[in-house]
Amino acid sequence: GPRPQQKDILTIRSYILLFLKQLIMIGNGVKDDELQSILNYLTTMHEDENLHDVLQMLISLMSEHPSSMVPAFDAKHGVRTIFKLLAAESQLIRLQALKLLGFFLSRSTHKRKYDVMSPHNLYTLLSERVLLNEETLLLPTYNVLYEIMTEHISQHILYTRHPEPESHYRLENPMILKVVATLIRQSKQTEQLLEVKKLFLSDMTLLCNNNRENRRTVLQMSVWQEWLIAMAYIHPKNTEEQKISDMVYSLFRMLLHHAIKHEYGGWRVWVDTLAIVHSK
Repeated sequence: GPRPQQKDILTIRSYILLFLKQLIMIGNGVKDDELQSILNYLTTMHEDENLHDVLQMLISLMSEHPSSMVPAFDAKHGVRTIFKLLAAESQLIRLQALKLLGFFLSRSTHKRKYDVMSPHNLYTLLSERVLLNEETLLLPTYNVLYEIMTEHISQHILYTRHPEPESHYRLENPMILKVVATLIRQSKQTEQLLEVKKLFLSDMTLLCNNNRENRRTVLQMSVWQEWLIAMAYIHPKNTEEQKISDMVYSLFRMLLHHAIKHEYGGWRVWVDTLAIVHSK
């Protein structure tokens, strides 16, 4: 007989996955064996068109059933699958992989986050993986990284500028600041990148301006001055570069003012900053 059309196959797949999702959630949440099977599939399958819907199912499971999904995902080293998927040729798969990481981190305790991400320097690896198939940091990728940073994550992928951060937003995963700064520095310089850079500095300014704890979080990061000063143009060639440099200097003023006024031993931050700036 005639082969079914692709849209019919996709419809059948969607019903199978819906049935599978309901089977997985019967009883007391996700079973380790079932999660392992999904992770095995995502790790061994290399055709991007066969990954998208299964990955979307895993994202919805993580979003809707974190109490059972997060410990099981951690126990099965699911983060390894995420980093494999970040090397996919399809931008959609890479964005979904970042979304999955975001939902996992946002539903994890501080200890779990640290135990998963820090021992193997996964934030550094994240910077490397993102640029494997992108010459420059693109807006949709930045939007997901921003969501991970503030832990305000949606299942929807945003291809336009995200809304401004609200005053109660916190820097929940501040290492993403350094990830974004590294990505911007290593990206091919394009007009798109300048827009992402301005958006990142605007987000950081609003997050720090609205919330004392966010300023404190940045000040506690190791040599934050290095990656922030690297965002500026010491000899700007045009008005755009001048505008970006002014945004960087404004952030420095805000953070150093907070350090000297509100933090015990805040003068040390000034000394460190002078040393780092003079070394540039």
